[in-house]
Parts: sequence; structure tokens; C-alpha cells
Amino acid sequence: MNSIRVRVQSASASAKQISAVIDVPGGGSFDVSTRSNYTLDHSATPWLAPALAAGMRRHRDLVIDGTVDPTALDGATKAQKVLADWYRTYRRIEVSAAQSPPTRTLPERATGVGCFFSGGVDSFYSAITQADRITHLIFVHGFDIAVGDSELARKALTGARASAAELGKPLIEVQTTVRSALGDPLALDWGHVFHGPSLAHVGLALSKHLGTVVIPSSYSRDQLHPWGSHPSLDPLWSSDSVSFEHHELDVGRFGKIRRISSSDTAMNNLRVCWLNTDGAFNCGECGKCVRTKLGLRTAGVESPTLPGSISPEAVRTMYVSEGERTFLREGLAAMQDAGIRDEALTRALRYAIRRSYVRRFIPFSR
Repeated sequence: MNSIRVRVQSASASAKQISAVIDVPGGGSFDVSTRSNYTLDHSATPWLAPALAAGMRRHRDLVIDGTVDPTALDGATKAQKVLADWYRTYRRIEVSAAQSPPTRTLPERATGVGCFFSGGVDSFYSAITQADRITHLIFVHGFDIAVGDSELARKALTGARASAAELGKPLIEVQTTVRSALGDPLALDWGHVFHGPSLAHVGLALSKHLGTVVIPSSYSRDQLHPWGSHPSLDPLWSSDSVSFEHHELDVGRFGKIRRISSSDTAMNNLRVCWLNTDGAFNCGECGKCVRTKLGLRTAGVESPTLPGSISPEAVRTMYVSEGERTFLREGLAAMQDAGIRDEALTRALRYAIRRSYVRRFIPFSR
């Protein structure tokens, strides 16, 4: 067998769970499952995006045992071009799958409009500014929170439920092993590639309820670079039943923070941390926590979930990625615009930015 094969498992006893076995030549077989408090699409369509990313990275053609939406297949061809143009290690492959039978009219779409909702700045901004059209929020356990971390998931879900209730939106709760059982074992880069196809997997799985799925942007228009969720890529994962929208390119991170700073719901439930040291909701010292605290300071507010001042020493020693560097520069400009004069913090931010160029050439392990 030279191709990656997706074997969609027969519907479980619950209509709220889907699963597939993905066979990878030389890599083994991976049992992947996704479950929700809402019924899910049991066709092969939700498995196309993540399996395609795996095939491109492993340089293996893809065979899907099951019926796949024709619009999704067409979009996947275009998505391959984007990914192959961005990354030399991702190559175009052939995809073989049975297409849904053609009809004279498109299938009737669900009327729901969902928005992915982690409880962070981007998702709160989209949920608040698009409140008139969004009907559901989507919380996923298994993306930034490991499937096995039930305690942190409980804390995050409690915040998401409270936020959804206060915003007047039903919360769709999803748990998936698409990252832990497929992406991580195959070393598929989460940030630069795999989180986008994983979002598509969840959105397509919810086609019985949502006709449109909003993906909050990570970057503004002038900050765009190859990334797993991108305005040139997200819409290509759409199907006849679900359209994906990449939301908001004209407002940067600090502008988003200013907008949501007037929302008690956002301030009381804001979750931005990517380290979660010792299970903390927000560690307060990683790059995401620091830049968010900086944004809150420039907006003149505080969040109970990110208490305390910003430690210049912590800023000087924190790991700063290329993307983080962009946000820190934006933070320095926001401080100046807000008339904040803090020489120790300013020096620390500039030092961290300079230091990040050196660390680009030093392997980072965690």
C-alpha cells in the first residue's frame, strides 16, 4: 500500500460521535474520533482536510473509503496549491474518493452560523462584533488543550459555557483526537498547517446544524504570512453544506483588545495562555499572556483572569516567536499611542524583540 487510506467507521450507537481509521504507509494506523453534544455528519467529508494535510506532508496519495462532497474535493485541490506554494515539504497528491451523487439543486443548508470560540481575544472579538448573525459558539477540546488534560478542559469549558450564556448563544461542545491521534504522531506542524484542516474537520462535521462557520483571524491584513488558518486557505475547505469565513483582517490584536475591553463577559472569562503552567488558566508570563496584559493596560482595564502587573524581567527572558515579535512591536506602538511611559517595560520589550532574532538559530525545546 503506497497511499494513505481513510476508513470511515460505521455510525456508532450515538449520532453524536464520528470516527475513522487512517492507515499511513510506514507510519501505522491511527484511530481518530470526534464527539459533540450535537449530532455530527457521518460521511467521509469531515475527514478530507486533515487526511489531505497528512498525505501532502508524507508525500502519499490519499484514498478515502466513503462519499465526499464534490465542492469539498474541488476546494481541496486548490488548498493543495496554496500549501505546496507555501511549504517545500508539502507536495501535491492525488485524492481518490467517491463523490456525492450530483443533484440539480444544491442541498438545503442549515441556517445556523457558528463561530469557533476558545475564550481568547480573537474569538471574543468575533463573537461580540458578529453577534447579530452568529447563532452558535463552538468550543473544541483537543486543539490547544490536550485531550488528556481534563482539569484544564473543565476550567476552560466552564468559562466558555458562562460566556455563551451571557452572550445569549448555544454552545456546541466538541472533543476530538484529530490532533493527538493523527497530527502529533505524524509531526504535522500545528500552527503553520494542521490547525486549519482540523478546524475544517470540526466545522464540516457540524453540517447538520451550521451552514456557515466563522474562523476568527489570528493576524491582521498587514501581518499575514503562511499559517494554518488564513484568508486564502480557510474558504477552500467549504462544502455544498458549509461555508467557512475567515473573520476580520482590518483590526489588529490590540484593536481587538480595546473593543472587547468594555465587555464584562470577555474580561471575566478571557483565556489566552498557551503554556498553562501547572494547569493555570493563564500563566501570566508567556508571550500570549504578556501581550494580552499589555493590550489591557493600553486599554485602561484589567481582567480578573490575568491579574498583576507585567514583570520586565519575565518579558526579557520569555520565548518570542516570529509571530509574537509582531505583536510585541504592535504593543510598543500601542503604549506610545496611549501615552504610557514605562521605561523598564519598554526596554524589556525591545530586548525581547532583539533577542528573538538570535534565538531563531537556536533550537527551542519544551
